[in-house]
Amino acid sequence: MTEVSTTTQMTEMTQKPEMNGMLSTLRAIPGLRRAWPEHRDSGSTSVSIECVDGKGRLRAGHVTAGAAPDLLPYATDPALPALSARLTGALVVHRAGRRAVVMEETRVRKIVRPHRAAALVRAHTTAASLLRVTGLRTPRILDSSDDIDDVIDLELLPGRSLDALGDTGLPAWRRLADSWAHLAHGEADLPVHGPRQEAEVLRRWCASAQRHGVIDQPALLHEQVVDTCLSLREDDGVRIIAHRDLHDGQLLWDGIELSLLDLDTAAMAEAALDLGNLWAHADLMAVRGRIGPEAHCRVRGLLDDLARALPVTAQRLETYYRSSALRLVFVHAFRPSSHQWLPVWVRHCLGHASPFMPLDLTNDWNNS
Repeated sequence: MTEVSTTTQMTEMTQKPEMNGMLSTLRAIPGLRRAWPEHRDSGSTSVSIECVDGKGRLRAGHVTAGAAPDLLPYATDPALPALSARLTGALVVHRAGRRAVVMEETRVRKIVRPHRAAALVRAHTTAASLLRVTGLRTPRILDSSDDIDDVIDLELLPGRSLDALGDTGLPAWRRLADSWAHLAHGEADLPVHGPRQEAEVLRRWCASAQRHGVIDQPALLHEQVVDTCLSLREDDGVRIIAHRDLHDGQLLWDGIELSLLDLDTAAMAEAALDLGNLWAHADLMAVRGRIGPEAHCRVRGLLDDLARALPVTAQRLETYYRSSALRLVFVHAFRPSSHQWLPVWVRHCLGHASPFMPLDLTNDWNNS
């Protein structure tokens, strides 16, 4: 055994007690839905959580390893003064101190921190205008009054997400591939998300996962992150409008129209950013069993056709795909329910993760 492999093994062994501490804490929280690293730049040891309590209500809060969760009262958040327990709809998202989403009969109400709404409305409006060429439906803003600085009301659109539709969503994937190909070059009043910004996002997620000890193989994954960040910075292709979080959960299909949600993170970026992220999520759907092998193969073919229509090289697509795939490891590492399939995805990332290589779905990680 080489000195390098011995050192790597020792590193893995020293990481496991920390990993067990945070993961055990998260697993013990009843009704846990999601968890995120808190204050990714601050070195904080707390994790933000979202769970369903014994009364079926969505609750948000924080937890540190080995401690009981500190939950906010239902539909209450000091950082979100517009959030109130006197809801007129269903609270479907609540990330403590960051945002909440209330689903009403005809609208979706996004609640953000004070003085944040105006910038999000501008980004949404600009992106919706630029995306009109694709023919995709985007939610209309119903109320953007100047005196409301922490609430955004959006049109409630019909349909089910591509993630929920699985194999039956193939017509929507075809529509997406045909529509997204119409995106053109051009400038827009949107922030730039270039290779440097993408590398920084990936680096922060990796650092958070290592700090909280929620990943296995940390040294090997860190090596992949370093290599991917270097590859990202090797080039900077033509920029077009980018959603920045394009994936199966953001797309709704009602059998007639395809709708795209959450435009408030839109930016100008390489075409490979959205396409690489979308492709990584499509592969992850297959790993999670959300789409069958035949349908997954057809989706990959559609995305390959889309790549040929966009201003993107195979090298840049592969690099952004790897960045998205690695980030998904760290995102899902904070969610204990993901650890049933996460080893397969980690193996994919530690191998030659590529949109052009076959995806190995065998779940024999622990026996290899």
